[in-house]
Amino acid sequence: MKNKFKHTGSNQNSKKKQIVRLWLGLLKNSGKIERHLRTKLHKNFGITITQFDLLSVLDQANEALTKSELSEKMIVTNGNVTWLVNKMVLAGIVVHTRSPVDGRVQLVQLTDKGSDFFQKMVAEHESWLCNLLQDLEIAEINQLVNSLNRLKEVLQNTVKLNSGS
Repeated sequence: MKNKFKHTGSNQNSKKKQIVRLWLGLLKNSGKIERHLRTKLHKNFGITITQFDLLSVLDQANEALTKSELSEKMIVTNGNVTWLVNKMVLAGIVVHTRSPVDGRVQLVQLTDKGSDFFQKMVAEHESWLCNLLQDLEIAEINQLVNSLNRLKEVLQNTVKLNSGS
């Protein structure tokens, strides 16, 4: 891959500075949104954002998942998933059962109570986001979504190139 910053003319320096500003802006703003949502989830539902993420993964899966699959989808350790699942089993939100194929494997899924609880949180979560970002016009939202999709594409291509794929 050709280094696009090899020459240090003013355009390259300007681009480097803008890339750093972009990264800082993404980091700061996503952090602000996450802190806001974390506070609201804890205050209104008594759960953490990681627990919300686990419920979201289970809800989207529409089937029982192994703890390893949960760990992969959530990008957290198996130990963290085990701790989260055990805590949520005690609350009656999820259940874990032994796999009929491999008795060493635990399958995790939402209970009816957990599904109802999650749907209530989803509605509130959406409302919180809408209130937080209400001053953005639809054209601005579309532009941001398109820019983030382009960023995702660039990052995926860069990772492929750097990993030798």
